[in-house]
Amino acid sequence: MKVMIVTTPIRPTPSGFPPFGSLALIKNLRKAEFNDVEFYDIDGNRPAFENVIEYIGEARPDILGISAVVSTAYEYCKRLSLAVKEILPDTFIVLGGNMGASANVLLRKTGIDIVVLGEGERAFANIARLARKTHTPADFKDIKGLMLLDETGTLINTGYETPLPADQLYDIDWDDLEKASDMDRYIRPHDEKADAGWIQYSSHAEDSRWRGKRIGLLYASKGCVSRCTFCHRWDKGIRFIPVPIVMQRLDEIIERFNVGFLQLADENFGTNKRWLKEFCAEIKKRNIIWRVGTRAKGMSPDIIGMMRDAGCASIIYGNETGSERMLQIMEKKISIDDNYNAVKWAIEAGLGSKVQLVLGMPGESTETVKETIEFCKFTNSILPYQNPNDLSINYAQALPGTPLYEYARAQGLIGRGIAGEEEYLLQISDRDAHDEYTTLNFTDYPKLICETWRPLITVTVNKHYVEKFGLDQYHKVLYRDTDHFRNKSESGYFANPKRIMETSGTGTLNDSEEFEMPSLAKMVLKGQWGLALISYPDMAYRMRKFLVLQVLIKDLKDYGLAHTAGLLREYLSFRISRLIKPYAFKQEYRSLRKIIGNDIESLPGDSEAMGALRKGR
Repeated sequence: MKVMIVTTPIRPTPSGFPPFGSLALIKNLRKAEFNDVEFYDIDGNRPAFENVIEYIGEARPDILGISAVVSTAYEYCKRLSLAVKEILPDTFIVLGGNMGASANVLLRKTGIDIVVLGEGERAFANIARLARKTHTPADFKDIKGLMLLDETGTLINTGYETPLPADQLYDIDWDDLEKASDMDRYIRPHDEKADAGWIQYSSHAEDSRWRGKRIGLLYASKGCVSRCTFCHRWDKGIRFIPVPIVMQRLDEIIERFNVGFLQLADENFGTNKRWLKEFCAEIKKRNIIWRVGTRAKGMSPDIIGMMRDAGCASIIYGNETGSERMLQIMEKKISIDDNYNAVKWAIEAGLGSKVQLVLGMPGESTETVKETIEFCKFTNSILPYQNPNDLSINYAQALPGTPLYEYARAQGLIGRGIAGEEEYLLQISDRDAHDEYTTLNFTDYPKLICETWRPLITVTVNKHYVEKFGLDQYHKVLYRDTDHFRNKSESGYFANPKRIMETSGTGTLNDSEEFEMPSLAKMVLKGQWGLALISYPDMAYRMRKFLVLQVLIKDLKDYGLAHTAGLLREYLSFRISRLIKPYAFKQEYRSLRKIIGNDIESLPGDSEAMGALRKGR
C-alpha cells in the first residue's frame, strides 16, 4: 500500500520552518512497517497546481495525507482534495493539522474522507492498518482521534488519541526532507548582513568563527502552559523532550548540515526551569548561538543571564499587548509587569528581543491602544542600539477551535451554518494575520479607526525613540536593519512594522555604505506607505492626526471604491453616535473563554460532535 503525505501552502510566502509534523508522521509509519511512504512538499516547493495533480495522479497513492497546519490553507485543501478525488476516486484522503477544527465543513464540502484530531502519529498508523481492508469512512469509527461521517451522514467524533511520550516527539528522518526539498530553505546559510543580529547579541562569538555556518531549527518541547483565546492549536499542556535527545538531534544537524546557529521553535521554551538548567549546561558545550521564544512570566535576570552565558542571542516573548485589561481578554495569565520586566531584563543583558502584538481583540479601544503604546515606547527604547521598529503587530484573526472564532460566530461576524463558516474560511485563505482587509472587526470602533492603530503605534514609538536618542541614531539603526534599504525578501514570520524593514528595497540606492534616505516622493509613488512612515519619523508623527485620511487613501488604492466607501460610512455614523453616547465595552474585561461559556448561548443547529473542537484544548 502506497501512502503519500503532502504539505499545503498556508501563507503567500513559503514557510522556512521544516515540516516536522509531516516528517514525524512518515517516520512513525515506517516504524509501523509501512515502507512505501512518500513525502511531497507542496508548501516548500510551490509547484503549479496542475503539476501537483499530475504528480499525485502518476503516483496513485492508496492514502493521501494532507497536512493543514493552519485554517488559512482551506481553499487550497478543498481544491486539492476534490481534484484528487476526480482522477483517483479510490484514494483515501485524510487531513490532519489545526484545520481539523473545521471538520464539519471539511467532511461535507471537500474531498476529505476523514479528519485526524490532534497529534496524528498513532491515529494515522491505525488508519493505514484498517485502510488495507476498507476505504469506507464509517468503518473507522472505532479508531481514536478522528472525525468522520457515518452511514447516515451523521458527524462522529471518536475522541482524542493518547498523546505520545515526550521522548518520541518530533522524531524525524532528515533524509525525507532532503529528498523532497531544497534544504537551503530550511537550513539556510547565515547571511553576515541580513542575519547580523545572531552574532551581534551573542556573548561568545567572533565573526570569523561563524563564516559558512548555517541556521538550523529544532523543537525542544511541544505545547504551551497557557490557552490564549486567539490561539489555534491542538496540544493540551506541554511536554519537554528530554535534554539528551534534544542534544542528540542538535549534534546530528551540526555534523550533517554545518549548523552554527539554532532557532528553537517552541511556543513555551524553558518554562520548566529544571529542564532549562540542564539544557543550558549541555548546549553551552557545543558553542552554538541560539534563539528562543517563550513566555514573559517566570523570567528573571538570573535565568536570562544563564541563557546568555550558554549562547542565547535573542528571546522573543509573546507579549501581545501592553494593556492589563486586554491580557485578561486574551487569558494570557501574566501581569503587565511581567511583560515590562521580561523585555527590560533581556535587553539590559545584551540580548536581542522583538515585541509581538495582537491588536483588535474584543474590548480593544483607543484607551487600551494608548496603554500598548506606552508599553512599546518603554520596551523599544531601553538602549540606543535597539531599532524601535522591531515590532510585529498582527491583527486578531479568528481561527476555528478558538474562543475568538466562537465570539465572531455569536456576534454574526461569521455566517451561520456550514455555508457561512465555509465562506469565512475561503475569505481568510492564503491570508496572514497582518492583513487588514480580511480581518474581522471585533471591537466597538469602526474598522477605519482600527486600521489606524497599527501605524499610530509605529509613529508614536519611533518619535519617542528619536526624542530620547536623536534622529542620527534612529537613522543609524534603521539603515543597519534594512541593509541600506536593499532588503527585498521577507521571512514570513513578522508583521508590520518589522516586516516593512524586511521588504524595504527601494531600488534607488547604490552600494554606498554612506547613509542616504530614500526619496519620500518616490516611496509614496511606489505605494511604499509604511516605509515612508518609518523613514521620516518626525513628519509621520506630525501627520498622525490625519491617519484616518491616510488609511482611506491606501484602502482606496488597494481595495477599491466600494470597500472604502463602506468604511467611511461606518466611520461617520460612529462619530455622530459618539456625540450622543460615550464608548463602553459591552462585556466585562475577563477571559473571552468565560464570556463565551457564561454569557453567550450555543448557536442553534450546532452539531454536538463539534462541541469539543469548538472549545479548543
